[in-house]
Amino acid sequence: MAIHRHTRTFLVHSLVAGIAAIGPLGVAVAAERSSGAPGVTTPRPLMRLPEWIETIGGRDRAAAKPALPPAAPSHTVLTGGWNDLAEEAAARSSKDADAAADETSPPPKPDLGPETSVLTAESPPAAVPPVEAAPRPAKIAVEGRPVAPSTESEFEKPVAAPVPQSPTDAPTLAVDPASFRGVLPGKTTRDEVEASWGPGEAFVRDDNVKGMSWVMEPFERIEVTLADEVVDSIRIKLAEPLALKQLATQMEISDLRTVSILDEKGVSIGEVFPERGIVISVKPGTQTALAVLLEPLDPEPFVLRAEGEIDQSSAYAVADLQYAIEVDPRHVRAHRLLLALLCEQGRWQQALAVVEAAEKLDSADIWTRLKHAEVLLALGRVDAARSKVEDVSRFESVPPLVTAQTARLLGRVELAAEPADHQKSVGHFEEAIRKSAPLVAHQSKAIQKAAREVLLDAHLGTALAIARGTWQQKSRVIPKWIARSEAIVGEVAADDPSRLHFELTLCRGALAVVAGCSEGVEALPWVKRLLETREKLDAKVQDPWRRRQIDWEVGLGLADAIEGGLKRGDASDMLENATLTAAYMERGSERRELTDAERRAMGDLLFRIGILHSLQQGAHATAVTWFDKVVPLWEGNASFAKQGEIGRLGESFISMAISYWQVDRRDDALALSRKGVEMMVEAVDMQQIEERSLAVAYGNISTMYAEQGNAEQSRNYAEMASRAEAAEPRLR
Repeated sequence: MAIHRHTRTFLVHSLVAGIAAIGPLGVAVAAERSSGAPGVTTPRPLMRLPEWIETIGGRDRAAAKPALPPAAPSHTVLTGGWNDLAEEAAARSSKDADAAADETSPPPKPDLGPETSVLTAESPPAAVPPVEAAPRPAKIAVEGRPVAPSTESEFEKPVAAPVPQSPTDAPTLAVDPASFRGVLPGKTTRDEVEASWGPGEAFVRDDNVKGMSWVMEPFERIEVTLADEVVDSIRIKLAEPLALKQLATQMEISDLRTVSILDEKGVSIGEVFPERGIVISVKPGTQTALAVLLEPLDPEPFVLRAEGEIDQSSAYAVADLQYAIEVDPRHVRAHRLLLALLCEQGRWQQALAVVEAAEKLDSADIWTRLKHAEVLLALGRVDAARSKVEDVSRFESVPPLVTAQTARLLGRVELAAEPADHQKSVGHFEEAIRKSAPLVAHQSKAIQKAAREVLLDAHLGTALAIARGTWQQKSRVIPKWIARSEAIVGEVAADDPSRLHFELTLCRGALAVVAGCSEGVEALPWVKRLLETREKLDAKVQDPWRRRQIDWEVGLGLADAIEGGLKRGDASDMLENATLTAAYMERGSERRELTDAERRAMGDLLFRIGILHSLQQGAHATAVTWFDKVVPLWEGNASFAKQGEIGRLGESFISMAISYWQVDRRDDALALSRKGVEMMVEAVDMQQIEERSLAVAYGNISTMYAEQGNAEQSRNYAEMASRAEAAEPRLR
């Protein structure tokens, strides 16, 4: 009887690990059966896996690993996985820092390697020392606090941009518009001022601005300007000069970040405290306060402060720009700066909202249109991205740099298309190279840098298109394009601040080529170079958000190296290398809004690690800790359906359920199994997988119900397993 044939089904991994492939592809392991009473499923322990599983997906490790050429440089040989390279890079970075410390005062900061948060316990961040409050002299103050006169003294700027202690810190602004003796700019009327202060002396300035003035102790003069009978500003002229630091302390604003006001010669003439709407004017060339100006909150100081701090603390820059847009939704520059930061941080949905608003504000701006295309491309909306770029390409009289950027972006669009048009992509990259190459010698440093970015990306894009496409002599052609890319980076001066970022782009591009082709480029030298570049950047970059962006790029590069190794049949040190890769990617994703494609790819990596723990070592408890991270990344992820991988996703859930069952998380195991079966049935209906592939999944659920004592459900699933196994193949 058919039921009898499946009475001894027991839990088996469908081996959807994808350990030796790009993604977890289903490989069913045959279940061993023994006799038993008809209709009763006899539970059995997890099947002992054959020895060939230890060779990673059925390949013989020794036979599959390619031998290094006889003259291979020693740095290409690894003995213990990429952690050795990471430690070597960190040691070199530390040595360089020690040497620099002999010549400079600051001690080197501790390494921010991924091991501190993923591979080992992370120490708590150091506490921020409290700001000391200076003794308060007899008060001057906004809102009724008098100012004590003081002699001129050395000034220390009130406060620099604080750096968040971790990338999870999202600073908020303590916005509190300042008032003076009950009068608030932008709110208080003329009548209310005169009712409080008495009649003032009217005046009209040369620019026809009207106002009133008073003489109030201990100040020399108080001036109020009016706009439509409402107070527009309050100017308080001090009776005696006062050190700016002392004045800021007495006004209780010394802990706020400021914006310097410079004249046309670059000389400081004042400091703005944006959150309070306070401007303190100083004697030119000194830091001695002469007057205090109170105004309604203005977005411009927030934007200026963001521009000044954007390299030191992107977290505070984002907060400033978001508030500037809240105050003035039509502030174009704030939109553009915020858009650039959000794209850097991979916060694509937020970036999309900002770029759509920016494009409405200035539909003719080419930079915004190209940025819009980049955001759409990152979100996987390839056709929409292509349309945006093609619109720009039809503009008349665009600068050569824009032509190069447009061609480069079209090349990336064709690479991301489904299916990709590699030949068309190469054509666009060639156009980008022709247009950008002469601009590298442009007199403008900004244009030089932008042109070099296009030139480098176009070379790396060409190498990638060749690697992924059907071209002849790849092993000869690809290294030439990589060598040209190296030469482009080599032309950047070693002390140029952008050199390391070009290095990072180069390493990422080379490793993407490694993942795209099994010939032409070796991964290990580029892995080493990538980790060394990361350590050098870590020594220079102070902003924790930018450090996470760098870690994300490093993680993607290492993931490409793993992919390339698998294509070459080399799975040596797989678990160790995959774990290191996951550490970088998890750190790098802390501030990102992962796209569906990124969530799928990151889940693939974490899933592979979990499967390696469960299959190689039988460490199901450890495997489950990784699977717990995978499930949220994959649930509700539309990219699986888009890529025709619903069946693969279902098989993966079935495989993970085994480990959950083994650690007695049986409700989770059943839920995952049922969910996996639903997905596999959907894939069968869409003719993406064979119906026979459901046999193992049904058999596993049958066994789970049997162990729980639910004989009826066990029999039902056993029957479904029997029918699935007997199904005729439909796919050809």
